[in-house]
Amino acid sequence: MNPKERILTLLNGEMPDRVPFAHCERHFPRGEKERLARNMGMGLLCYRPAHIESIKNTEIITKNETNKLVKTYRTPLGELTEVISYGIGYGIASFGRDWKGVQPIRTQFLVKKPDDYRVLKYIIENINYKPYYYPVEDQIERLGNDGIVVTTMPYEPMQRLLVEWVGSRIFVDLLKNREQVEEVYYALEKKYEEELFPIVADSPSEVILYLGNIDSVLVNPTLFEKYYLPTYEKCSNILHSKGKLLNVHMDGKLRSISQLISKAKIDIIEAFTPPPVGDYQIDEALSLWKDKIIWINFPSAISTALGPRPKIVKQYLLEQLKRTIPSKRVMFIASTENFVPEDNVMAMAEIMEKAELPLTEDLLQKIQEPIYKHQ
Repeated sequence: MNPKERILTLLNGEMPDRVPFAHCERHFPRGEKERLARNMGMGLLCYRPAHIESIKNTEIITKNETNKLVKTYRTPLGELTEVISYGIGYGIASFGRDWKGVQPIRTQFLVKKPDDYRVLKYIIENINYKPYYYPVEDQIERLGNDGIVVTTMPYEPMQRLLVEWVGSRIFVDLLKNREQVEEVYYALEKKYEEELFPIVADSPSEVILYLGNIDSVLVNPTLFEKYYLPTYEKCSNILHSKGKLLNVHMDGKLRSISQLISKAKIDIIEAFTPPPVGDYQIDEALSLWKDKIIWINFPSAISTALGPRPKIVKQYLLEQLKRTIPSKRVMFIASTENFVPEDNVMAMAEIMEKAELPLTEDLLQKIQEPIYKHQ
């Protein structure tokens, strides 16, 4: 099978010839070892939007300073300003990142006081979504059988408030000004349901990513149940009516919300990150989330933080593969977050090239035996 066939076979609930293995294209600079890893069967995951978001009746003023972008949104109800800090190469490097692959960071959020929610609600009510399928269609054609294209959406309504517009003060506001927060939340949820979900459901890709970045340190069980599960269900219903799968990026600590995740109408848990970064083992997740496909993210503490460590990477990967037996519902991803040293990616590819299905402990033992001899 080629990489696309392996992934699609997995998504269809059938068994590929071996455990699918992929890397996010935005985290894998092109080069000799990249080509070698792909020749060994590593696929690519390409993320593209199928919509255009614009804001009516709002003037957006952008001011560039040294490694800083200041954006002011002027509306009839007042104005809000955010400050975004970025590294060298932002605007020139690929995928909205700097030369080291780091995304910009918000150092000031739009909402700075309770009355700002009124202005933010006006902005949200004037958001407009239009379909634009070219990025997805073009990448599907270019990619061919080398992987799949995933259609992207913005963050969930509450997650977008937390990550993009309000920041950590939202936890205080949910206690002291809950009504104002929820007015904004429900306005965005309605906008998504009426405009955005139907657009992405018609995307030509098989998988739709609801952005996520879920970590129970920030999204506790109460918040997850009240503000996340309902939007997953609404989105899933629309996507399933068009034969699409709902994918959510859950790369953080998940143990405290694991029972709720099992109830969520989500088809794919993307970027599931085992310990030492996450706090939930893959065998536990597979046992509890019986109706979900899990895309496993290689923890940066193993793949990136230590630099090139092929032997350590191989041993860790073999341990994780053993935890998946006898499941056929997993795919491994070299990284969904960071650039990974090419030697480490090659180490992963060398293991995954031999990870034939159905996996057995005897097979993994045979794969493991040469590791100490050759490194």
